[in-house]
Amino acid sequence: MTDVSRNGHQTNEHGNDAKATTTTGGQAGLTVVMGAGPGGLCSAYVLSQAARPALVLEKAPFVGGLARPIRRQTEYGEFKFDIGGHRWFTKNDELNALFREVIADELLWVNRVSRIYFDGKYVDYPLKISNALKAVGPVVAARAMADYGRTRVAAKARPNPVVSMEDAYIDQFGPTLYRLFFQRSSEKVWGLPCDRMSGDWVSQRSKGMSLVTAVKDAVVPTKGKVVSLIDEFMYPRGGFGRFSERMADGIRERGNEIRLGAGVEKVHREGNRVVAVTVSQDGKTERIEAENFISSIPLTLLARIMDPAPPSKVLEAAEKLTVRNIITVNLLLHKRQVTNDTWLYVHDRNILFGRFHEPKNWSPEMVPGDDYTSLVVEYFCSFGDAIWSMSDEQLVEKTIEHLIQDLGFISRDEVLDGFVIRAPRAYPAYVIGYEKPLETIKAFVDSLENLQIIGRYGTFRYNNTDHSIETGLLAAKNLLGEHHNLDQVNTDKEYHEIKRVPQPVGSGAER
Repeated sequence: MTDVSRNGHQTNEHGNDAKATTTTGGQAGLTVVMGAGPGGLCSAYVLSQAARPALVLEKAPFVGGLARPIRRQTEYGEFKFDIGGHRWFTKNDELNALFREVIADELLWVNRVSRIYFDGKYVDYPLKISNALKAVGPVVAARAMADYGRTRVAAKARPNPVVSMEDAYIDQFGPTLYRLFFQRSSEKVWGLPCDRMSGDWVSQRSKGMSLVTAVKDAVVPTKGKVVSLIDEFMYPRGGFGRFSERMADGIRERGNEIRLGAGVEKVHREGNRVVAVTVSQDGKTERIEAENFISSIPLTLLARIMDPAPPSKVLEAAEKLTVRNIITVNLLLHKRQVTNDTWLYVHDRNILFGRFHEPKNWSPEMVPGDDYTSLVVEYFCSFGDAIWSMSDEQLVEKTIEHLIQDLGFISRDEVLDGFVIRAPRAYPAYVIGYEKPLETIKAFVDSLENLQIIGRYGTFRYNNTDHSIETGLLAAKNLLGEHHNLDQVNTDKEYHEIKRVPQPVGSGAER
């Protein structure tokens, strides 16, 4: 069993009990990057390319955080896994160029086929309205369209603010489709009723999407070409973790250092500047001074390890923000293929896991041969709940039972082995009321002029991988003389999985 987070912080934080601390003076112009996830590595990679000194500190014994490779050597050969799967897609051409540069000859293009399983039926994911309405049958489809119409009429007559996740989904898709396709999955992911979760998550993940726009785009083509970012995606042959490993190689090749097993225990500040960090490694502590600092460690943890401590209202705010954990059960199978899906989302409430993917469908190099496949099965949970409290053996067995008895995907004799990865603090939870505590912490961090926060956990923002890496890129560019507002990353008002390309003037319709 392995417990990991973006910066390798374990389930329980421990104070620094080392006997002595040494002090290392900072190299002129040194930037300390806290956390070797993809965002932090991107910052150090860009700085290294510009011949700027950078030091990456990572508590875990590996780079990549949640986007690291998992390798399992067996008598049948090597199986490779991602923690939940990380595909590469982005609207940002500069980020695409960076990804291609780093991955180079390991780059694959993968066709995406993702579906939702509910009540014994399969529906395309992301949700395609025509496919969804067909799956539920004409009576339910008619009711869905009718109650969506009533929702829109009522909203125009008496507008109400969208506060909760439930409000947002009903506003976009109507109550029938909300209950069928969004309520079950959302409550499985977050562990709370949708009326207790903020609607911000919905607007961030499905910007501009609604039942009416989906029908309109299907019937009346939108001006300009709509490029889907979901039909295919880029992926490294040996797993997404190769992106982190190859960035790390580039950082070291250019003379900069990545220290693994080096946990940041304290962040020291004087006035409105951070001046040093205290790092614990191999039972010893060291104070490292630097000119600039970039942090991708969890924002709530960053507040707690500041020295001197921030105002009490900041620490109180850190206690109010909550997170959601992921557990993956990784199964090694003597079977050629389970499904042809990239991901399969499982909405049935009697099945505990939320989705799974089959690494072989992403790259044949993820398994030792054609006769083998594997599954990465994801459970969403919180510290101390029933799922988190299950033993690894119980989780593996429960997963096998669901796949055999409920889904009919495998047989017992096809299972070669199984193991568990526990990833705490995987998702920042947008519980209603989270905005004010988050604003309080970020205001304090923003007052420190030489500290930038990046990544999903560093900013407490539910970013995709490309967004997290973009914050790392822009943080490095800020240190190279440019001026970028990292809070503007992932604020595009359009659905994040499509890109509209203006149609050239005078051109004909798409044929």
